[in-house]
Amino acid sequence: MQKISKFQLNITAGKAFALGLGLFLTQSFLTDALSAPAWAAVKDETTKETESADELKNGLKYSHSAGYQKEFSAAVKKGRDFIEKYLKENKNIDPSSLAVVSDIDETILDNRAYMEEKAKAAVKAVDWSGWEDWMAKAEAKPLPQSIALLKFARSKRIAVFLITGRQEHMRRATIANLIKAGIVYDGLYMRKDHDRTAASQIKPEYRKQIEDMGYKILVNIGDQESDLSGGYSLSAEKLPNKMYTIK
Repeated sequence: MQKISKFQLNITAGKAFALGLGLFLTQSFLTDALSAPAWAAVKDETTKETESADELKNGLKYSHSAGYQKEFSAAVKKGRDFIEKYLKENKNIDPSSLAVVSDIDETILDNRAYMEEKAKAAVKAVDWSGWEDWMAKAEAKPLPQSIALLKFARSKRIAVFLITGRQEHMRRATIANLIKAGIVYDGLYMRKDHDRTAASQIKPEYRKQIEDMGYKILVNIGDQESDLSGGYSLSAEKLPNKMYTIK
């Protein structure tokens, strides 16, 4: 009888979890996610750390520049190149034991429509109220380059996990937006309601959970340093965002 290693068992469990979650999201949430989100009972307490109106306005201006596009493209290319190189050099490794992790906001979903409205209304300080109302609309636009990276990973049988600072009660609206944007993934990790722990602490814990299931995270991509710090990935790719900072 062939012996099955602990690692193989972990991989099997991890794949079963990801497949089960994917089926659950598709079958259970596809209809519900596109209906009115159940978000009003709990308000998102996450605050962005940009308070200067000028900083937000300048960041928005930069986000429409050639420099921004160059930075964004370079980060995505580095991620793809790393995946290709790793697969080429490790042909004996099952790609389904590998994973890519991505942030959501300003990484694969574009919230600049909301930011533009806030910038217009801001004089000195930025009032971030209405952020949850915006998320509930599920109208953030897709960011094609980073989404293409995730599609490339899945085409190689690499799992894709999303880790966001959005709170758990926004799951339905978030899934609705991801569906609209055509984003396919294997797991969605969200901040617990009312949890004020720094993103730089929460996100590594979630990445550890992914690796504890038996996955090796090749690439972690996000627009904040707090998306990337704390380890549990072989490569970390920073996308540009001068509009706001989250620690």
